[in-house]
Order: sequence, then structure tokens, then C-alpha cells
Amino acid sequence: MRLFVIGADPRRERAFSTWLRAGLSVTLADGVTAGCFEHAVDRFHPVEVRDERADVESLVRMAAGHDGVIALAEGSLVTAATVARELGLPGPGVGAARIARSKIRQRETGERHGLTGPRHAAVTGPDDLVRFFAAGVQAAVLKPADASASASVFAVQDVKEALDRWPQVRAISPSRTGIVEEYLPGAEASVEAVVRDGETVFSSLTRKQTGGPTGFLEVAHTTDRADRPDTAVNALVRDLIAAWRVESAILHVEAKLDDDRPVLLEATVRPAGDYITELVSVVHGRDLYLDQAHLALGQPLAPDGPARARRAEVRFLLASGTVRRNVAPVEVLDGLTNVKIVRQLVPAGSRIPPLTANWARAGYAIGWSADDGESLTGQLRAAVSDLGKLMGTPELT
Repeated sequence: MRLFVIGADPRRERAFSTWLRAGLSVTLADGVTAGCFEHAVDRFHPVEVRDERADVESLVRMAAGHDGVIALAEGSLVTAATVARELGLPGPGVGAARIARSKIRQRETGERHGLTGPRHAAVTGPDDLVRFFAAGVQAAVLKPADASASASVFAVQDVKEALDRWPQVRAISPSRTGIVEEYLPGAEASVEAVVRDGETVFSSLTRKQTGGPTGFLEVAHTTDRADRPDTAVNALVRDLIAAWRVESAILHVEAKLDDDRPVLLEATVRPAGDYITELVSVVHGRDLYLDQAHLALGQPLAPDGPARARRAEVRFLLASGTVRRNVAPVEVLDGLTNVKIVRQLVPAGSRIPPLTANWARAGYAIGWSADDGESLTGQLRAAVSDLGKLMGTPELT
């Protein structure tokens, strides 16, 4: 079976190794992102794949003869869905992909279908911010309408602060559009759902910890076998699938869960980043990358594999300054039996970028354990702290 991949964001190595082990022949079209996966595929096309610029007709010709089409890049969701449709292959649906690519469309669609969400407004210029705050809103969140990775997401307390942040938000948006929303306090989590023909066949829950200078960078994700989506969360996902008319896709849904009725934050029709797919695999034995391929190929989904742990977690290093040295993982892992992977993301001699997006994080550690997780979290905190110190860029507190 031949799989055509349109766009692949960085740190998707496990997707390509999964497909290789499954015996799939993979073609990658991507001349944009910095994933560097051209050596992990059978064929590679370095072409434009961003939704705003892609030559869809040319991509349809490239994908002809393949059995499935998918995207691993947020910026290529509409392009991949369109190519799949043109070739008569399964996919999330072009309409669902278009909604996923715009937080404004997500809010508008949610409102039409009764999905709970915060007060919001589209922002194309300063006047929109003035009107939003004049309506009485105080604490708010200002962010690009069509970016990912928590890029340029800012808490703003009043219109002055929002106007000060607006140029940064506008600059990161491909459409030069933002969205301002009423701030919702409380715990955040994500649901990973496998959707086939509009029906959920698997779902899991991952708790999030956010922080950093903006307050919205993702610091840690935790998946626990006993912590599954409850009735209200499953209902939210079901309603979203119906509202968006999702066909067949891996769905990543982010929500606030503090109240009896969860509140939708945003969602997309591709597997989550940030190694959440790895956590789900370890804890639930479910390979979401394999599911993504099987959905696109129209094949039966594989049964759950063996679970390796009760709890799994990834924790990221938030730091600043110039990296002094490259750190070998063994320097950090010694004695931390629950920590399985440690990686430095910024090389020696480089200055860590400003912490306004997830891609500016300097490293990470992943681990899992069979217990309730207290020792796991402690060991991961120690690993990230040690990594920062050894790099010469101590973790920000």
C-alpha cells in the first residue's frame, strides 16, 4: 500500500518509523517545513505544500496511484483533504479541514451548533480590539487565527495591552488575522479521538500543564490509563464531529474541564504534536499514526497493542540565553529509572529564541511508570532541570 504525505512538522519521526514497520511505501511532499524526513521515505518531492500557496492540481498528479493521502502539518490540512477528495480517497473532509485551520471558523461553527465557548471576536485591526473590550470584557486571550504551537498567544488584561501585543500576533498569522477571547481559568486537557465515517472508535485523555512567559506554552502532558474522557467530554467530541462534519481522521481536541460542562478551546484533524501520540501508545497500546494511515488507506484499524505503563508524561525545558554545550542523554539519565528519553533541542553556540511559541523550548524528557506517577513526575522534573543546567541555560521558574 502506498501512502502520500503532504507536509510533516518537526518531531514526527515516530510516524515514519511506524509506517515503515507496517510495510507501507511512503511518499513525502514537503519543501517547506524543517522536519528533515526526506531520508525516511521512499520518494520525496520538495514542493510548496502550504494551504495558501500549494499547487493542488500538481499534488493530485503526484499522488495519483497512491492508496491514501494524509497531512502531518497543520498548515497543509486543507491541501491534503482536497487532494484526497479529488482522488476519491478517505479523509477528514475538506470542510472539516477548513474549519480546523481557522480559530474564527471554529468559533463560528461552534456557535451555530450550540458548542460552549468563550466570548470572542475576530481581529483584523485595532478597532476590533477596542470594540471587544468596550463591551465589558476584562481578562482575555489574544492569538493568531490560523497559527499552531501556541505561537504568539498572549494574556491581555485591557485594551492597551491588547493593542501593544497586536503587531506580534498579526505578524505570525498567514492571513494577518487574530482572535480575541474571554479568558477562561481552569485545567486544560486534550482528547485524542480516532474517527471513522463520523463515529468515534477510540478516545483518550491527556492532561496539560501550561506556563512560561506568555502563560500558554505547553510545559508538560500526562496520560494515565485510569483517566479517560467522561460522558460530558465524549459528548463534546461527538457534537464537534457532527458540527464540523468530520469524516475519517485523527481528531485532537483541546478543552477546559473544570466545570460539569467542558468548554471547547480548539481542535484539529491530525494527530497531536508534542509527543502526545507517544504517551497514548505507551499507556493505551494505541498507535495513532498507524490509525491515521489505516483510515486514509481505507483499511481495518489495528487492535490495541500491549500497554507498557500505567502513566506516561513528557516535560519540556523552558530556558533563555546562549547554550554553552551539547549534553549527552546519558549525563542526565543516570539514576532516573522512569525517564526513558532526554533530548536537547537547541545546539551549543545558539541563542534560545524568545519564548513566545512551543518551538522555542530548549529540550524535553519523556518517561513512564507503573505506579501513580508521583515518582515519575519528580524524575522528569529533575531530568529537565539537570539538562538545563548542563546546557548552561537553567530552567526558568
